[in-house]
Amino acid sequence: MHAFMLVIGMCLAASIAMIIQNWFLRKISVNYIALLIGILLALVLGAKIISFQPELFMGLIIAPLLFFEGQQNRLYNIARSWKSIVSITVIMILIATVFAAFSLKLMLGLSLSLSFILAAISTPTDATATESVTHGLKIPHVVEKYLKNESLFNDASGIILLNMAVSWYLSKHLQIGFTFIRFLYSAIGGILFGLLASVVLVLIRQQLLRRNLKFVANNYDPTTAILLLYILTPILLYYAAEEIHVSGIIAVVVSGLIHNAETERSRLTNLNFIYNGFQTIRTLSDLLNCIVFVGLGASLVLVMQGKFLPSRIDLAIIIGVVLYVANVFVRFLYSYVVLKMGSYDSWIFALGGIHGAVTFALAYTLDATLISSSRFHLILFSEATLIILSMIIPTIIFNFILPKKRSDEEQEMAIDKVKEDMVKYALTELNKIYLPKKIRKQLEFDLKAQIDETSMKDFLHELKKSIKQPEATSDELEFRDEIYRYAFRLERNYLGQVAQQKQEYREGFLSLYREILLAEVLFLNSDNE
Repeated sequence: MHAFMLVIGMCLAASIAMIIQNWFLRKISVNYIALLIGILLALVLGAKIISFQPELFMGLIIAPLLFFEGQQNRLYNIARSWKSIVSITVIMILIATVFAAFSLKLMLGLSLSLSFILAAISTPTDATATESVTHGLKIPHVVEKYLKNESLFNDASGIILLNMAVSWYLSKHLQIGFTFIRFLYSAIGGILFGLLASVVLVLIRQQLLRRNLKFVANNYDPTTAILLLYILTPILLYYAAEEIHVSGIIAVVVSGLIHNAETERSRLTNLNFIYNGFQTIRTLSDLLNCIVFVGLGASLVLVMQGKFLPSRIDLAIIIGVVLYVANVFVRFLYSYVVLKMGSYDSWIFALGGIHGAVTFALAYTLDATLISSSRFHLILFSEATLIILSMIIPTIIFNFILPKKRSDEEQEMAIDKVKEDMVKYALTELNKIYLPKKIRKQLEFDLKAQIDETSMKDFLHELKKSIKQPEATSDELEFRDEIYRYAFRLERNYLGQVAQQKQEYREGFLSLYREILLAEVLFLNSDNE
């Protein structure tokens, strides 16, 4: 029951964060709002609401997020960038880990094995956290590409290096050769497993879609079952990959890339499935992204109070600062010297390596090892310090050095003006033809509702009329639907006339165009009347 209430609470908190951001705080990333809500929940309800399970977190939240993120990238582009991906997710990560570990050893006198544990946890970056600090800002395209590719694949490197460091800490022996072989097996195995499993799943799904399956006992759409299996794909792949000790993270990313290729060549195979899939991905991505930061906020409170506080808070804070500075330093030098970026882009890349919930998840995995409780609490607090620094410092600096995007408010005002003119154009054209009074009234209300020119009083009045009026005949429904489709075609025609004049608002135009198409689709069938 506790787990169920926790899930409901996280989803509700994520929803509230999205509503607050959309209504009141458009200039602030929704991730920061979700983080604050998580902190407030933990402070008000207490640490008992938190039950952080790293394996569940990685499998049920991070794996689907990376799967959906992988679907936003073409396999061709990733394959062409494999050298740079290996460079920043293996070589740079290894250099950063070694440099950070020796910095802790030399500056603070920590044992080298413990230093490597702390350094390994600090290497994975978080794509969703990066979006938080760059909200409303323009990142150079090449830097954005590197950061995105890094966040897709570097979790596996961090996990393997952490396992090596923990083994070293517990056994007092460093097994470099074994770790290297383990890394190759985990990474290459993850790629092959993700590739083969995804190809099999894609072939099965395509065969099912083409057979147009029907359930005998009811009228359920068979694509509903296929869509459910699709949603479960990253979760099943992650746990299956981890079961055979290959990288589940790499497996789900590769699977996302394969599914992107499938979508490119099967958009018209089953339109309902493809469209529902797009909508599902968007909804789940938004929800899971907010849940990550709600959980992160609550976890930060947990780490900084009660039994999780380390005995040396000052030492934990210094460790977090050293880890952050060491990572930024290595990232800057590597991007400047190896990746051949300019100093400006190198600083953005260095500061853009934001740490988030994945770092916490790796730290929490140590609770299941033989590491002492005092060391575990020290590690948690140190990594919490790293996370906070990696989010706050770039947020401040980027607002000074990065150009601003066109504000959401400015774009919305322009699109709203076009939308208003579009509706007025449709109403003017409709006035030129004869329509029964009842249908004209309904049509005018619905079209004006598109531009928020109807009040709650108007809505309640229409609702009352709708409840009282008798059911329409099939001929009346058909005529009404045809009139509505004609009205939406008028709106689309208007958009087509002005779209070329507003290229700077292309994204808003596409969104508006999709909205009108969806409205037209709603009136293609009256079965629900």
